[in-house]
Amino acid sequence: MIPTWLVQLGSLTGLLVFCVAVWDRLLSSRPLVWISPGDYGRQVHCKNISMSDITISKIRCYPSGVNVASGTALNAIGDASIGRGLIAILKADQEREFPLMFRRGELMDDDCKEVAPFVMIVSWRRNSSYWLSQMPKIIFSSARAMRALKSAR
Repeated sequence: MIPTWLVQLGSLTGLLVFCVAVWDRLLSSRPLVWISPGDYGRQVHCKNISMSDITISKIRCYPSGVNVASGTALNAIGDASIGRGLIAILKADQEREFPLMFRRGELMDDDCKEVAPFVMIVSWRRNSSYWLSQMPKIIFSSARAMRALKSAR
């Protein structure tokens, strides 16, 4: 027969381990991701705030008319326009910028009134345990918000 106090201690220990696992998987060391105006239009900024390296394994946008390129080079823009993904490694406390592109360029015209919402999903992994997936970062935005960023510059 197991004493009641030992069963309760085991239950509390299990709850504590669960809370630590949820904190570690969902909340700790997540990269910061935001969209802001840049030299070549709007850019997606990714900043690694952890003490170890991370890999941005994929940045997907829905609907597919919005893409993120790995850089401003012609090859990177071409790859993004045909839907090829990007992969980037961010060292500890490093920040990178990725150009945000719209297939329908008229969405960025000042006289356009269309909202055109989109969702950006940034998938990432810690390099210290690459096999273990992390909860992706999700950004909700719209072409109207991107036009507002342009005018706020």
